[in-house]
Amino acid sequence: MPLPKPNTSFNQFSKSTTPLNWRAQIKQNQLISQISSILLQRHNWVTLLRNFNLSSKLTPSLFHQILLKTQKNPQSSLSFFNWVRTNLGFQPDLAAHSQIIRISIQSGLFQPAKGILDSLIETQKVSVLVDSVIQACRGKDSESPVLGFVLECYSSKGLFIEALEVFRRITIHGYVPSVRSCNALLDSLQRENEIKLAWCVCGALIRNGVLPDYVRIALILCKNGKLERVVRLLDMSIVCNALIYKLVIDCYCERGNFSAAFHYLNEMCNRKFDPGFCAYNSILDGACKYENDEVIQIVMGSMVEKGLLPKLLLSEYDSIIQKICNLGKTHAAQMFFKRARNEKIELDNATYGCMLRALAKDGRVKEAIGVYLVILESGVTVKDGCYHAFVNVLCEEDPSQEVSKLMGEIIGKGFSPCGSKLSKFITSLCKNGRWTEADDLLNVTIEKGLLPDSFCCSALVEHYCRSRQIDSSIALHEKIKKVKGSLDVATYNVLLNGLFMEKRIEDAVSVFDCMRSQNLLSSTSFTIMVSGLCRERELRKAMKFHDEMLKMGLKPDRATYKRLISGFK
Repeated sequence: MPLPKPNTSFNQFSKSTTPLNWRAQIKQNQLISQISSILLQRHNWVTLLRNFNLSSKLTPSLFHQILLKTQKNPQSSLSFFNWVRTNLGFQPDLAAHSQIIRISIQSGLFQPAKGILDSLIETQKVSVLVDSVIQACRGKDSESPVLGFVLECYSSKGLFIEALEVFRRITIHGYVPSVRSCNALLDSLQRENEIKLAWCVCGALIRNGVLPDYVRIALILCKNGKLERVVRLLDMSIVCNALIYKLVIDCYCERGNFSAAFHYLNEMCNRKFDPGFCAYNSILDGACKYENDEVIQIVMGSMVEKGLLPKLLLSEYDSIIQKICNLGKTHAAQMFFKRARNEKIELDNATYGCMLRALAKDGRVKEAIGVYLVILESGVTVKDGCYHAFVNVLCEEDPSQEVSKLMGEIIGKGFSPCGSKLSKFITSLCKNGRWTEADDLLNVTIEKGLLPDSFCCSALVEHYCRSRQIDSSIALHEKIKKVKGSLDVATYNVLLNGLFMEKRIEDAVSVFDCMRSQNLLSSTSFTIMVSGLCRERELRKAMKFHDEMLKMGLKPDRATYKRLISGFK
């Protein structure tokens, strides 16, 4: 059987183009080799590279190959990476970023790698970023350390949802993250009180052959209400760890089971572990919480005997209260605070601040308000962070009159809470029909240059429109504009309707102009303007808005449009 004839047109094309491609490829390879050699061998490489006119020649592919060629000297690769960005204005693609992260981590340059990774975390979707890093690591010996580093970065930033996605993609591709990075993930979940998720991750880790340290497992079990399982680990001598003993003691004290707490305290001592201040303080805090005077006397006596507390507290109240506050044991701290005040001891300003912050973080709002009032009465000055912690916890309370008033006072002093928490609080006031309080609080907030989200602002404006308080709605809108805020489209339409009902034509046009500048126009907005102007017989103005509506492609449905144009008759 004869062979098929060759495709002559293809051969002619190959002959004419292949040499050109080869020549271009040879030139590119030469350029890559020259640049790589200079980077690896010459200290004055910046001066030498200026002769290459790289700004017009550098492509993502060429840059990527230079990184690979110079990776045996990671510092040179990193320096070149930074130099092209700052001096040539070249923006490496995601693949190049992933390569330099891999090269840096592989050689122990963790800080520069973290800086580059942090910028990517802010701009890239987690799935895209992780897949790119996996691709950069493929075929290398650094997969697990590099991917573990990425997991650790997300976890340390508190981005636990994203960190879980990193963990999922890592395991799907068959990689096993380091114990350290897995511990960072578990810590992130515990900080956010996502205990069930943490327990699920624990199970996944164990199935993948990674065993987190026993302290973290014990902590997750305790927070998940499974103290007895941790106790069983201790009783069976499966684990024997001072931190776990302290954790068990703390949990029993939280439950008010002091006999069990003393049992494990004694067992801890028998095993030659030093309970230290922390374990005794847990029992003291629990006894103060449950107002068990007998246990308070026993523990304080033991603490004095062991030198954990001074015999005479007179000059030591400040250091003791601050130390206990830093441990988060507010019941014990409050006991010493009250004793000091009853004994007319003059406490440091820092002690008042510690008490306010600790009670706020512990969610003991009533007690925190009490300390705040003492601070006001005494004229004490505390750090800004203490007030911020206090106002944040107030936002999470039911919006009583007392809490609402306190919020206004503290924000008025310049201590602002988290924006989302404040918005939630003001919205809650609106939902409860407490419009005056919501308005007062919003005004104080805006005066300080802050702006909650548009939802609570919109709720107030709509209320003013419905209750025919159009001046109040206009005044609030002007304040919102000053801090570069806006309303949503639906609320703007309510405001436009309200303005036409009050025959405030100029104000309506002004609000519409504001909507236009923020690209918040809708078909309904134009319909309100056209029909309103027609009612006022401002037909020329109405026609201008009509034409603009058609030009923008916002013509309403047929029935609405028919009613609209009937106004021109």
